Amino acid sequence: MKNKIATQLPTVSPSLSPWIILILSLCFINSYDGDFVFDDTEAIVNNNDVSDTPLWEVFQNDFWGTKLSHKQSHKSYRPLTILSFRLQFWLRQGLVSQDYHIINIILHSVICLLTFFVYNIFLGPEGYSTSFYAAALFAVHPIHTEAVSGIVGRAELLSSLFTWLSILLYSHTIQAKDILHVWAAMSGFTICITAAMLCKETGITSIGICAVYDIVIVNKIYPIDVINFFSFKRTDKKSNNFIKYKNTLLRLAALIFIAITLLLLRFSVMGFSTPKFQSVDNPASFMDNVLLRILNYNYIYCLNMWLFICPVWLCFDWSMGCVSLITGYDYRILVVIVFWFVFGTLITYMFISHKNKTLRYVIMGLAILICPFLPASNIFFTVGFVLAERILYIPSAGYCLLVIIGLQKLTARFSLSKTSLQTYAILIVLLFIRSWMRSNQWRNEKLLFQSALDVCPLNAKVHYNIAKNAADEGNVDLAKLEYQEALRLNPNYAQAMNNLGNLLKDDGQLLEAISLFKQAVNLQKDFSTAWMNLGIVQSALKKYEESEASYFTALQYRSNYPDCYYNLGVLYLEQKQHDKALKAWINATRQKPTHKRAWTNMILLLDDLGKTEEALKTANEALKFIPNHASIYFNVANILGKKGKYKEAEIQFKRAISEDSTSPMIYANLGVLYHRWNKLNAAEEMYKKALQLKPDLYSARDNLQKLYTLKASIK
Repeated sequence: MKNKIATQLPTVSPSLSPWIILILSLCFINSYDGDFVFDDTEAIVNNNDVSDTPLWEVFQNDFWGTKLSHKQSHKSYRPLTILSFRLQFWLRQGLVSQDYHIINIILHSVICLLTFFVYNIFLGPEGYSTSFYAAALFAVHPIHTEAVSGIVGRAELLSSLFTWLSILLYSHTIQAKDILHVWAAMSGFTICITAAMLCKETGITSIGICAVYDIVIVNKIYPIDVINFFSFKRTDKKSNNFIKYKNTLLRLAALIFIAITLLLLRFSVMGFSTPKFQSVDNPASFMDNVLLRILNYNYIYCLNMWLFICPVWLCFDWSMGCVSLITGYDYRILVVIVFWFVFGTLITYMFISHKNKTLRYVIMGLAILICPFLPASNIFFTVGFVLAERILYIPSAGYCLLVIIGLQKLTARFSLSKTSLQTYAILIVLLFIRSWMRSNQWRNEKLLFQSALDVCPLNAKVHYNIAKNAADEGNVDLAKLEYQEALRLNPNYAQAMNNLGNLLKDDGQLLEAISLFKQAVNLQKDFSTAWMNLGIVQSALKKYEESEASYFTALQYRSNYPDCYYNLGVLYLEQKQHDKALKAWINATRQKPTHKRAWTNMILLLDDLGKTEEALKTANEALKFIPNHASIYFNVANILGKKGKYKEAEIQFKRAISEDSTSPMIYANLGVLYHRWNKLNAAEEMYKKALQLKPDLYSARDNLQKLYTLKASIK
């Protein structure tokens, strides 16, 4: 009886438990109709791998659509996650954010059920109650909001899904009675581990969890046994016991082989190089003092643990001053000491406690907590973030298990069954409400960014994103103020300089804009967007040679840059270098066949040069890629009208109207066509329609007056 956990919390019916967990997992459901927010834009909306890149290229690019060989690549290799995004795009023939959110919520619910099943494997029938209460806690924990309500969190969700499946299959490997079933289960396990790693890199840590499960749960080998074995403090009998673990040793050898193979493949994909990060991404890693660097890492571990315990302060980004560095005597050092005292107590408990089920369960909980977190710990390699809530998705399963084990122990020792149940119920309700509220903040960027101000008011990236959102909504004054605040907090914030420069450029403050763009490219030499914007301003100031040089520099750092080619073409057009302008726009449309402005400018220029047949041919080519673009039909109609092909021109004008019925110029020009065609009543109707849409359209008003004069003379 000594080895049995005394369970005082009431046992829930096995038929009811999964349903309760499913219902609780829906605490994030109010984000189902949210927008694409924050990283979703770069990873999904602006990522060609999600829409039209050849499939084989998905396996050559990182998560953001950048070539893995590119020096700016973050080396985040998650092709299966990208393919899941692409599948949804293909099914709907477009990006519908609601679909992506719904799939994330469904995945979380499935993972919560699998978490329950995995707990049951680890704890066995006698730990069923503990498994249920831990899984229910996992289902509602607010730390999961970023992974579930942020669409890019799909990487964590899919990786977690395959991680749990791999553990279930590894359990089948252990239980299999014949070699065929062993090989089948181990093959399935290997496939799931590989899939987990191709969804997110941390999926490989499942191997560590399985190893601990095999050693501690299945074989009941405790840490002290391992120490005694390697220190030769064992009897012959114990030595014989270790020899009989032949199958276990074979399984562990297989795990090591799989881990080494997958790691080698992963590093080969990266070109055996690590990503390069800036100090703003992870300031602690750039500290010269090793002791201070380690101290700051440990403080970050404390913050991660605090988010488990009290998930009140949650933020979409923790970089750029959100967590200030410890550079000397600081009260936060006491926090680190307390953290290691508690953690050290747990470690000590592992070695001095009685060898019972509780100890094995604690070890298992620690394994789930620690193993998936190791890649983010800065121990093996530097990561590109300070703290990220999404990476705590699987580790939270270990935390939840440890909490319930502790609650069960307290309940049994002090006979607090009713009090413990009430406390647990209150905790679940509070966490459910917090998850519901937090997921609502992820529904759109305005709510998300504003919520971050309460947590990280000194985070320059928070102010940058608020500014970006304000600019998108047309609130230019607020955008300028927030960009300036971002630069006050981080004077070397090149992206903020670039965006503020764009706002100043649009306001006609060209000299101020050019100063910001130059600062941005001085800070970040390969900042191609800033180089292009610098070229635009230089062109506006008639500094054509400098503008051309800036455009070429932008293309040097980013060869696939259709917008830059477009602006280069505009520069050549201003200099009346028509052949160069056409060549630049052709490059733009080759790189981006749906580049509307480049196609339109080519058609207009060819028409102005008198090359009407070539202009019409170009228009027909453009319509293959942008068949719904009214401007193409409009320009074709004007060309045909000038050639006297009134009937054909009329058809093109009507097509343009069908694509854009709110453009006054289309109606005005169709009126001109009818005017020339001597269809005066139809011309009058079109002029009036144009003036209804834009009363100050003087060309339509003048033509209408001429029409009335013509009608009067006819009478």
